[in-house]
Amino acid sequence: MAVPIGRMSRLRVLGRFVRALIFPFVTLIAFHAVIASVYVYLEGIPWLEAIYWVTHPHAIDLRGHVRPVTRAVAIFVYASVFFFQVWFAERVLVTLFGRGGLELWSRLMSETKVEQMRDHFIICGYGQVGRTVVDQLQKASLPFVLIELDEGLYKELLKEGLPVIHGDARRRDVLLQAGIQRARGIAVVIDNDADTLYITITARLLNPNIYIISRAGNLRYAEALRGAGANEVFIPEYEGGLIVWRSIERLVGPTGRLE
Repeated sequence: MAVPIGRMSRLRVLGRFVRALIFPFVTLIAFHAVIASVYVYLEGIPWLEAIYWVTHPHAIDLRGHVRPVTRAVAIFVYASVFFFQVWFAERVLVTLFGRGGLELWSRLMSETKVEQMRDHFIICGYGQVGRTVVDQLQKASLPFVLIELDEGLYKELLKEGLPVIHGDARRRDVLLQAGIQRARGIAVVIDNDADTLYITITARLLNPNIYIISRAGNLRYAEALRGAGANEVFIPEYEGGLIVWRSIERLVGPTGRLE
């Protein structure tokens, strides 16, 4: 059975945390094993007791017949165990809460949030139009997820706590990761007509019932997008021109002269 994309992504993130902690963890275990073997060699005690001595150096004082060298080793171990505990804790904290760790946690939380979404809106592209759409969605308290290809912008969006997927919206797996099969609508607002057309077709194939709003650069592509399955198509430059004309029309009035 195939593993869901979101779960695979979370496993990769968790795997990076585990790999970052392997070295300090293995080093700490190796230190305990080496010192325990020294105690076994010097005193001929069982391994379990030797490990107990490593973790509880003060227990050695209960045996009055230990060698002086063993006591010297115990003093070294007492200081070293404290050092390793501090170093291990520092490595864990850096991994979890350092710059890279916080970014990984943010990514993990974002992808988990997206996987739980239902009836949400997908926004492809975070340019000026995308920012405006996101602002309005936030004001209306409507669930949404962004798909952003630019890695630098993606990281900034993660820091802001926005639900965002890093990837190319033209890819089927990226749209699936954004939950297109559960989404209510998708707004393709990138400034590239060919890519917009491809995303529109893919979105319609993945979810025949989704409401698609697409951006076009001209009237020719607007017709192509409608034919590809877009429910609504807007042309920012054309809409802007109409707004300017309406302002002029109000200014000159029905007579066509300045009032």
